[in-house]
Amino acid sequence: MMYLILQETKFKNIDSLYNVINFTNDLDKANDMLQGYKLVEKNPDVHYTILKYEEPLILTKEVA
Repeated sequence: MMYLILQETKFKNIDSLYNVINFTNDLDKANDMLQGYKLVEKNPDVHYTILKYEEPLILTKEVA
C-alpha cells in the first residue's frame, strides 16, 4: 500500500492543478508529512490531501 501526498492549486478561471509532491508506505509518516505541508503553506489557494494508492493487479495467466 502506498500513500500519496497531493497538492491541489485552485485557480479562478481554469481547472485546478494537481501534483504528487511526496509518497510513503507508512500511514503515520504520510499523516506527519501532510501536517507539515499544511503548516508551512501560506497560499490559501493551495490544499493538501492523502490518497491511498494500490498497484493494479496484473494477471499473468488466463483464468477460465
